[in-house]
This record gives sequence, structure tokens and C-alpha cells, in this order.
Amino acid sequence: MKLSFFLIAICINVLSVQINAQSSKSCNCLELGLDSNFVASNNISCYKFEIPLVYQKAESGTKEVAVIRAPRTGNIDHQPLLYLHGGPGVATIENAQKYLSARDFKRLREHHDIIMMDYSGTGYSGPYLCEDIWESIAALDLTNSDESTRLSQTIKYYQDCRDSLSVKGIDAEAFSSFQIAADAESVRTQLGISDWNIYSVSYGTMVALLYMRHFPSSLKSVVLDSPFPPNAKSFNFVKTLDETMNHLQAIIDQNPVTARQFPSIIDDFASIAARLNVHPLNIDGTPFTGNDFAETMLYTFYKSKVVPLIPLALHEFAKGNDDLLVEWVNSLHSDDEYGTLNEFHTQMIYCYECKPRRYEDTPAALSNAYPHLSSISGIDYIQICNAFRPESPDSDHYNPIKTDIPVLVLVGEFDPGTPKSYGEATIKEMSNATLIVVPNASHAAMHFNECTSNIVYTFLEGPNTPTNLNCIEEIQHIIFPTKNLADEMSKLKK
Repeated sequence: MKLSFFLIAICINVLSVQINAQSSKSCNCLELGLDSNFVASNNISCYKFEIPLVYQKAESGTKEVAVIRAPRTGNIDHQPLLYLHGGPGVATIENAQKYLSARDFKRLREHHDIIMMDYSGTGYSGPYLCEDIWESIAALDLTNSDESTRLSQTIKYYQDCRDSLSVKGIDAEAFSSFQIAADAESVRTQLGISDWNIYSVSYGTMVALLYMRHFPSSLKSVVLDSPFPPNAKSFNFVKTLDETMNHLQAIIDQNPVTARQFPSIIDDFASIAARLNVHPLNIDGTPFTGNDFAETMLYTFYKSKVVPLIPLALHEFAKGNDDLLVEWVNSLHSDDEYGTLNEFHTQMIYCYECKPRRYEDTPAALSNAYPHLSSISGIDYIQICNAFRPESPDSDHYNPIKTDIPVLVLVGEFDPGTPKSYGEATIKEMSNATLIVVPNASHAAMHFNECTSNIVYTFLEGPNTPTNLNCIEEIQHIIFPTKNLADEMSKLKK
């Protein structure tokens, strides 16, 4: 009996040490930019954890990573849920209040603590990447220099950024998808969580997949929404957008009325881009070229509610209805919709992991094959990468993820960035995965409707229970408006 009390005393002391160690990492949520009333009403805890700068490389030093924890709101206590944001380069915690206030996250939070973290180099997680230099790059757009001069100066700034890392003793290995996964594993340990689930979206799925590869014992289940797998054949928006537009055309062709009115949305797209590159529009005092148009259409494809209007919009724009085009650009596209972007972090990841591995995926080859999409082929990006981060991961990085962890994969039918082929590549060697292509949806398919959010919620409640897809089968066929684009656009604003 005395021995039992002795062991209990030891356990209490150890637990006390653990609690004190964890609380010593706590920080005031105001330090992470969160509203105090929101924090108090949601009982949110905030942390700044000191973790290794580079995984299993102690000599590289440490960094501080910002983390928040929003406790479950219901009585049932399931393992916590780590949310991995898209990007790369976008700060997560900046969006925390918006997400945690949304219907779908409120549902997920009923039985799961929600954990969010700023990826290293974004938001409130160090090491911080060249903010002073980024202001100089942004200022280049306001100069009258020609494109060649601006590109040359941009490359110089990126070189300055890379050089500054060396001066500060910051190892470039600190910035990769694998390193973010390793950071998440360090956060799990710091929080004292034995195992958890992951909900990831877009680029966050790349991090989740590498977490599955390297730290599988820490996972109960994983949701991959709009997956971005390392074994995708190529990483460029040209081929993914082309895949989606061809699929959209195939759906259009199933209806004789829309097939007649919209015989080739790709031809319409190409003619608009060519016209605007010769005769740019003036939008708010700035030339709007065909290249700008291609980029705008890529981003509007990401909005599920806009997809039905795209065939009619392209048809009207191809006829020269530029007043509607200006309204389309001004009302349906926002550069900062997903939060503050650190371009250096974005390029640190993309330049390292997403460079073309075959000639047909090089910017020059893509521009020749898809001239109307040349602006999203990444011609400048390759030149920047050669100066900024020319190294690449080992070839093993690009292998498919092999796992028996329960995995739910959601792909939007009309997703221009992570199309169906990415979903198929994701599950190639997964023995316990369910792939759902969500009709009519685009990016971040969980948020498409109540059906998709319920599927995610139910999966996380019982990952090994077969997924009921009845509600997916009941989604009605997409309806494409064939007239009155202005009226259809006004409906989206209501």
C-alpha cells in the first residue's frame, strides 16, 4: 500500500511538471492578433513553442512556432483535430476567428479540440522571411520599368533574401513541406497529445501526406480536402486548369442547348486572352491584359458558386462585352481573400518541391502547348527559383504515400488547382482510403454543402465505418445559365 501511494505521488509530481512546462509556453492571445472577446468566449489557449529549426539537426538551432487550441464544445471527447491550412505562404492564425465562427468548423469542434498553427516563416511563427525586402519587390510594380528590368531586379531581391538567411544562420532546410509536418509533430508533443486527427485543405494536404509518411503512429485518421500529392505527375496550373476546362466542356456537351451555345469554352478563353494582350482594358487606371485575364479566371474557377456562370461569361467576353468583364473582375476576385501572403515562403516551398521534372512541364513547353494560359506557366518563377532555391528534394519525396491509416479524400468536380487526377494519384497506394469527387464543387469541397460537411464530420466520428454517399448521389446536375449574365452575377452578391 505504501508503494502504491509512493507511485501515485511520483505520477502527480510528473504530471505537475508537465502541466507547468506546458503552461510556461502559453502566451497572451493578443500577441497572436486574436480578438480578446473572441478568445474569452471560445476559451481559446495560445502558445509560442520553441522547437527545432530543422528536424533532427540540433546544430541548426531553434525557432518559435505560434499555436492555438480551441476546446471542444460538446460532451463527447474525441482526439483533437489538427487543421492544416492551404498556401504555402498564408498565415493560418490570422484566419482562425473566421474559420472557427463558420458552420463547418463549429460542427467539427463539437467533439474535437481544434489545433491551428502558423507554418514556420508565416504569421507569428519564425524564422521570419525578408519582410523588408518584400516591400521593395511590391514597389517595383509601381515603377515605369519594362518587364525585363523588373524581373532582373526581382531576382536580385530574391538573391538578397537567400543571402540574408545565411548571414542570420538560418538553414534553408527549415522551409519545406516535410519540415512543416515535423513541426506539427513537435507541436503534438508539446501539447501532450498522444494521437490526433488531421483535416487538411489544398497545400495543407501535402503537409498531411508527408506527416502520414513520417509520423504515422501519431494519427487516428486524416481528411485530405482538395489534395496536392507529392506523386502528382506535374505541379502547374496550366495542366490542372486545362483538365478542368475540358471536363467542364464535356458536361456542357451533354445538354443540346448548352452544347449549341457554348461549343468551345477553351476557344472563347483563348480568343479573349489574345485580344486583351493586343488591346488591354483599362481597369481603375491599370492595363488589364490577356495574361491578367487568365489569372483572374483561374481564381474565379476556385469559387463553386461561380462555376455555373463561367461558360456564359466566356461567351459574352469573347463577343467583346467588356463592361461585363470589368464588373466580373471587380466583383468576383479578391487578392487577399485567403489572408496575408508571404511570397518568400511560397517560393521557398514551390521552388524546392514543385519545379518541373520533365521537359513537357517546363514553362516554355507549357506556353507553346497552351498559349492562352502562358501567364500561369511560371516562366518568371523558374528564373527566380534558379537564383533563390535551385536545390530539390530526394527522388523519394515524389513517391506515392503508402498507408493503411483511414483517409477521406474530397475532390471538387471543377477544381482548377487540384483536379480529379490529383485525387486518384493521392490514393494510389492507400489501402484504407475513400475518394469522393463532389459534383458541381470546386476547391475546399467540404464547404460545398451540408452533405459534404456531414460526410467529413461522420468520418471523423468513426473513421473505420463505411462512408454513406447517398447525399452525394442526390446532388442535382449543374445548370448553366444561357443569358442575362449581369442578372446572374447580381444574384451571387445577395
